[in-house]
Amino acid sequence: MNYFLEVIKEEIKLIFTNKYYLFLVCLWPFLDFIFLGGIYFYGNVKQMPIAVIDKDNSKISRTITRYFNTSYAFDVKYKLDNVSDIEPLFIKNKIFMAVYIPKDTQKNIKKLSPAQIECYLDGSNFLTSNLGEIEGLNIIGTINAGLKNTMIKKRGIQSKLANSMMLPIKNDSSKIFNPTYNYGYYLTPGLWIAVLGQILLIFGALTIGKDIEKKDFITNNIFLFICGKLFVYCLISALYFEIMFRLFFTLFQIPFYGEVVTAEILSIFFILPTILLGMLMAAVTGNRLDALKGCLLIGAPAFLLSGYTWPLSQMPNLIKIIAGFIPLTNFLEGFRKIYQQNMQLEYIFPFAKILTTLIILYFIITYISLLIRFKLKTKK
Repeated sequence: MNYFLEVIKEEIKLIFTNKYYLFLVCLWPFLDFIFLGGIYFYGNVKQMPIAVIDKDNSKISRTITRYFNTSYAFDVKYKLDNVSDIEPLFIKNKIFMAVYIPKDTQKNIKKLSPAQIECYLDGSNFLTSNLGEIEGLNIIGTINAGLKNTMIKKRGIQSKLANSMMLPIKNDSSKIFNPTYNYGYYLTPGLWIAVLGQILLIFGALTIGKDIEKKDFITNNIFLFICGKLFVYCLISALYFEIMFRLFFTLFQIPFYGEVVTAEILSIFFILPTILLGMLMAAVTGNRLDALKGCLLIGAPAFLLSGYTWPLSQMPNLIKIIAGFIPLTNFLEGFRKIYQQNMQLEYIFPFAKILTTLIILYFIITYISLLIRFKLKTKK
């Protein structure tokens, strides 16, 4: 027990006497919260600059332009003469979409003939192109319905009959869990935790690596050696999550629908295997530099492999297996259900079970690696 307390004391002393460790522990996580939270602070893409090519120059075409300009998503910045003028504006990032209104649009509408309005989208950015397509279809659909209704009524059909002819089947949809598709609500917490995961990996790699690099360092109690270091950084990391849940979700106005206590409990099951994975890297490689390289190799693609942005079920089986050994994958799946879907405590057990398995696995491998390393040192 005395050795356990001695390991804790030495680690805390190192943190507060080493500028690098002090920055890593006390400043970096909060810069992560503020910087990444600020990127998606507005949540939705608004007032995207677009161009309009009006070849009809009629009352209806001007109405179409006005509808696009008054939409929350668009801002008509350019009125062009030719389609060939669109591409240079896309290349210079001056516009995200262009609307082409062909000649005789009003004439065709009055004849109840089809009038084709084209939207040109920059597909190199999925977010803006998808939003532009959806909102563009909504605007054109609204205008189309209004014009058809007016034309039908002018031909003497009663209002109720005209509406039933236009909409024989009504389509409605209700969105639950982030109904506004707010990017800040969805992506910011995931990025916060992904960066925290990388910091935890570094904690584990550095705390073991610095001791292994000492030529005269040998311990007779590897179990307490690991537990003491794990205790210090687990305590610090738990504080990060507490501040994130209690303060930064409120500061950046991100709704937290579940119980914070449930998220705090699950976060402990994430902290332990992530730090242990960093320790394992140092125990296997034998030095901090190689351990950090290993952490980078795991941490860099971890967010993409987590299934947070692209469904894990749609990945190849080999990648699914690899992703399953990364603590972030199992934690983010459960955490998203807590803060967005109000999942209760009993539903986190499957995720906690997998993370507990990783804790045991990584602890055993780290223990064996350190035991072999210290035995070799003792022989020398």
